[in-house]
Amino acid sequence: MASVLPRELEKLADEFRAMKREAGEFLPKVNQSQFNKKPADNGWSVAECIDHLIVTGDDYCNKFEAALKSLAEKNRRYTGEMKCSWFVRKFIANIEPPVKRKFKAPQKWRPDTNIDKAKATAAFLQLQDRWVDLINQSAQWDTTKARLPSPAVEWIKFTAFEILGVNSAHQRRHFEQAKKVKNSFKIY
Repeated sequence: MASVLPRELEKLADEFRAMKREAGEFLPKVNQSQFNKKPADNGWSVAECIDHLIVTGDDYCNKFEAALKSLAEKNRRYTGEMKCSWFVRKFIANIEPPVKRKFKAPQKWRPDTNIDKAKATAAFLQLQDRWVDLINQSAQWDTTKARLPSPAVEWIKFTAFEILGVNSAHQRRHFEQAKKVKNSFKIY
C-alpha cells in the first residue's frame, strides 16, 4: 500500500510537475539556433540554463537518494510537520525569481555550450519525473532528519526536505532566465 504524501511534500511534487508542464510548453517553441544563442549581455543561453539545471539536479537527486537510504536504514519515519531552517528559507528567497542577487556557479556546475536541444529537453523533463518519484518514495520518511552536505559547498548542510525546496526554487530561477533570454531575441 502506497503512503499518502505529507502536504509539504505534495506541494513540492506539484512544483516539479508544474515545471515539467511549463518546460513541455516552452522548450518546443525554442528552435535549435535560439536554444544555443547567447543573449546580448553574454549571459547564459537557454541551453546553458537548462544544462546547468540538469547537472545540478542530478547531483542533488543523488544526495537525496542517499538520504532516503539512510532514513530507511535508521527507520526514521514521518511523524509530523516538515519545515526549513531560517537559513534555508533565506537561501531560497535569494534564489527564487525575480533574481535579486547573482551567484557564480561552481566550476563543476558550469554548463556546456552548443547543446543538443532534443537531448537536453528530454533530460530536463526526465529530471522532473525523477524528483517526483523521489518525493513519492519519501512519503513515509521524515526527510528533515537526514542532513547532507551541499554538492556545491560541502560545509553547507541541508536536510533532504530542504534539498527539495532549494532545487524547486533554483529551477524556477534559471527557467525564468531562459525565458527572458528567448524573449530578448528579435523576431523577424
